[in-house]
Amino acid sequence: MSLTLRFLGSPQIQRAGVTVQLPRTRKAVCLLALLALHAGRSVGRKFLADMLWPEAESSVGATNLRQALAILRRSLGPDADFLIAEGYQALRLELTASNGFCDVLALDTALQSGDSERTKALYTGPFLEGFTDDWILTEREKRATAVAMLLAPPHVTKLPAFLTPFLGRTVEKTKLRELLQRKGVRLVSVLGMGGLGKTRLALSVAADSPEATFVDLSLLPTTTKPPLLWQAIAEALELSSLTEAAVCGALQTAPALLLLDNAEQVIETAARVVQGLLSRCPNTKVLVTSREPLQLPGEVLFRLQPLGDEEAVALFVQRAGLVQPGVELPGDALRSLCQKLEGLPLALELAAARLRVMQIEELEVRLTDRFRLLRSDQRRVDRHQTLQATLDGSWEQLSAAERRTLAALSTLVGTWPRALAQAVAFSPDTDALDVLEVLTTLADKSWLQVVAGHYSLLETIREYLMPHQLPEDQARLVAFALANIPWHRDTESEAQWLARLERHKDNLRAALTHAPLILAAELAVELGDYFVVRGRTAEGIALYSSLLAQISLNHPQRAGILYFWALLEQARNDPQKAGELLEESLALCEAQEDRALQIRVLGNLGLNARNQADLANAQQLLQRALALSKEFGPGTMGANLIRLGVVEHDLGNLAAARGYLTEAISVNRHSKQEIGLAVALSKLGYVERDAQCWKVAEALWREALALHRSLGYMQEQGNVALVLGKLLHKQGKFEEGAALWHEALTAFEAIQDTDGLERLRGILSPGG
Repeated sequence: MSLTLRFLGSPQIQRAGVTVQLPRTRKAVCLLALLALHAGRSVGRKFLADMLWPEAESSVGATNLRQALAILRRSLGPDADFLIAEGYQALRLELTASNGFCDVLALDTALQSGDSERTKALYTGPFLEGFTDDWILTEREKRATAVAMLLAPPHVTKLPAFLTPFLGRTVEKTKLRELLQRKGVRLVSVLGMGGLGKTRLALSVAADSPEATFVDLSLLPTTTKPPLLWQAIAEALELSSLTEAAVCGALQTAPALLLLDNAEQVIETAARVVQGLLSRCPNTKVLVTSREPLQLPGEVLFRLQPLGDEEAVALFVQRAGLVQPGVELPGDALRSLCQKLEGLPLALELAAARLRVMQIEELEVRLTDRFRLLRSDQRRVDRHQTLQATLDGSWEQLSAAERRTLAALSTLVGTWPRALAQAVAFSPDTDALDVLEVLTTLADKSWLQVVAGHYSLLETIREYLMPHQLPEDQARLVAFALANIPWHRDTESEAQWLARLERHKDNLRAALTHAPLILAAELAVELGDYFVVRGRTAEGIALYSSLLAQISLNHPQRAGILYFWALLEQARNDPQKAGELLEESLALCEAQEDRALQIRVLGNLGLNARNQADLANAQQLLQRALALSKEFGPGTMGANLIRLGVVEHDLGNLAAARGYLTEAISVNRHSKQEIGLAVALSKLGYVERDAQCWKVAEALWREALALHRSLGYMQEQGNVALVLGKLLHKQGKFEEGAALWHEALTAFEAIQDTDGLERLRGILSPGG
């Protein structure tokens, strides 16, 4: 037997009975283990990369896999021949009974045959002990459970049983079990909103312990004092004396696990009793399920999140099969529904029950009224008869101030920083530390989610809270938008402005829906350049067309709305529609004597004429716009200098084009107009390329591309990456050129620029 692989307990490699040093990276060890689990079978490289580096982009994962494979081959030395590469697509570990041994595979065989003696001998510890990757935890849990079922003697449980099997939560179950087994950990609280599956998870872990006892605190009145809770614990332990002394006496010596379910019902009393019990019973551990922590020293918080997409689909399919055996569930509709149910187990179960009388597509449509839809007409014996009732129970336990804060926060969507929460949910004079304390409390009570210092509400919770909103909550959000949408030219760059809008985009969009019409129109015009630069074409057109249908013909913002709508029509290559909108906007500008907007409209009319190959008309319009710019102020000149340069380039007048674009660069640098500067640099790059000044063109495009990246100007980023990649490719810099084409592809796909994608395909096609 040449090669021996051991992954139960600490990993080990042996060659002819002699231990070989493990690969120097943990990922290389994981790669070997993953291949061993599929010994003799082809394993796709993409599958391996996705399992080992789940958060990495595909290209990064592929590179990491190549590096780990090289390390593994060096470590195996003469046994590297066991690793077989099947082209560039797959790997195989050729390990058989005749040439090697793997303890995990041998254990699996013993478990399948029910050989308890062989299982006991092989199971020397958890699979890859000390490793914490999700896939490892899943494999570890699967074998630990199978071993326990085969070897553990049956015991009489004091835990409730359920009519439906526990599904999913494999990783959470493993982590929770390991927490409870850890030395020094005696109190673990599983936290989360109602209907998240806390009880089922805790029971599935407690079921492994013969000494586990379950106490349902939801059956106690909210006014419960410690003596009554001690009595409930004594009854669950089946003691003859229902006192604190009897409980502590029974738990004094033998190991015990006490599962206290729904502690939020009597949170203060539960905290006092648990503290007393743990201080007097050193062999007892307590597992708590609650919507908020007990706030005790040594308490380990295990926050339960909604199910992932795959687990949510699996749960829905299982429950649907119980209520409607053989039901057909179209894949796309199924995934879409489960995502809108946000992975909440209770919501998934209640929705699945509706399949007896509804189609899955109708279910998704009716989720707009989810609290009426997600009700149970079954004779459930638990508290979760409806999604509404589950949240009502948590709502009633909040203070008036906490309810008021949550209602105000429900005006916000997506994720948001603490500063935004303070702006819309607190009075202006509230101390920042007081705001932090309130938000922390609401997160502790499982209403708010917190990730990397940013807050969010599940859409289910937000919809529940919306009826509690007050008009002033929405008004504060609108006020925030009014303060944050305009570009503060004196104190910030365009890149900083665009980054701020991107950071708050979801809530600025929400503010537009709450704002009175006159303010909504004003905010929409302020957002115009953002929609253009960030390629939000469809969103912007929908907004402007909607507003235009509502405002009067002489509304002060009508010309601006027409103008930005026209720019977005240009972006999606509809010059005829753009021209109509620009002409209407120009007439309004002239009537209102709005010179700044008139200059922009004239410039874009010139650009529109150029896009329709009417270069003479384009020159005339742009010269007119440039003349007005010089009268109005140099800050408006840059864009029209660029457009004139582009038209001269089209006409083949490279010297004139270079003059206009060089002046545009100077003007935009001086006025710190980063968008205009980036565009001018890129356009001058085209001129220098056609003049065969390759190095100059490359330098201009590199500077332009860096600016477009910082601005997030996706369309121009894609355009410049495409042409710079082509230039570098011709110079033999193939790797950098290919990377730039990939960048162009990503940018064009992000804004759905079909023209850009077509140009890129033309370059990449044979002879392109």
